[in-house]
Amino acid sequence: MLNLSLNYPSVPKEMEIFREFTSRLNERDQFDLLHPPYDPLNEYALSVLGSHLRFDPAAVAVTPVPSANSGLFTIARYHRPQTAGVAIEPFTFPGWRMIASDAGFNLHVVESDGEGMLPEKLAECLEKNDCKLIYLQPTLHNPTNAVMSLERRMAIAEVVRSFPGTYIVEDDAYRFLHADPPPSFLELAPDVTMHVFSLSKPFNPMLRSGYVVHPAELLKGASNFVKMTSSGTSTLFNQFGVQVMAGGWLGKLADLKREAATAGRLLMESYFRGKEYLSHPNSFHYWIPCREPEKVTAFLLSRQVDVSNGKMFSLTADDQYIRVALGGAYDAPELPEALRMIAELT
Repeated sequence: MLNLSLNYPSVPKEMEIFREFTSRLNERDQFDLLHPPYDPLNEYALSVLGSHLRFDPAAVAVTPVPSANSGLFTIARYHRPQTAGVAIEPFTFPGWRMIASDAGFNLHVVESDGEGMLPEKLAECLEKNDCKLIYLQPTLHNPTNAVMSLERRMAIAEVVRSFPGTYIVEDDAYRFLHADPPPSFLELAPDVTMHVFSLSKPFNPMLRSGYVVHPAELLKGASNFVKMTSSGTSTLFNQFGVQVMAGGWLGKLADLKREAATAGRLLMESYFRGKEYLSHPNSFHYWIPCREPEKVTAFLLSRQVDVSNGKMFSLTADDQYIRVALGGAYDAPELPEALRMIAELT
């Protein structure tokens, strides 16, 4: 099966880095890393994370999680007693959609454009509804690849600050692929932002390590949600993740992954020349209009090619799309034939 549904960009260098890390460990350290951490983030780890994500560890709090989805689940479960609604864009990450729906949130779709959510429409939504959370993917949005400008981010932060007790949930999963992204909401507005960061995409899905960076008054006791749903975090992955950040490896890997994305884009363009779709020069996923997404995805699956039905991402009647993700298959020998079939079907 050629998996063009999951999108975890990976390059061979990742395993080399992990082998080097484990090879330097003495026998006692190896044994210690197999036990759950008592204190997953010491002062050094916080300083490394703060440097990487550009925040002041003294001004915010950090909740360690084993994955971004765990962080999103924790945010949803913590905030559900405080609010009934989440402001969301017309297309969104299916994982958050499922998490929010499972928690019992009402999802309020906010009109958006090519950059993402419109500030004036967000203000209208917050005025009309019991809605204290805004879910955003501001950099290489999944699935549209939209990148929100600095001006738009500042305007949205201003709107959020005008509604006390309202917060942005910033899911910046693909930020590392952008060569020069605008500042994150965590940088611009740490007082109203819960930033979800995971190493599964910038490094590898085997690295189950992530963080929610948030205002100190929020998520008190939320680590219990993490323990109940995933038995907590891993000492091995926490320490390795800190070393990957401290050693500058994430930046080097991002360069390699952007090169791989370029190779995939060139192949994509050779089959989709003249066709309409949304992407970004450094992205691995493509948002493609498709008149009959159910029929097309079913046919492709029968040919051992798995792509995502756009209905998974859409919160409106505008759902005639498929998403093709090359993160795990950009160099697969069967990819050219799969892209040829997809181009013919759309």
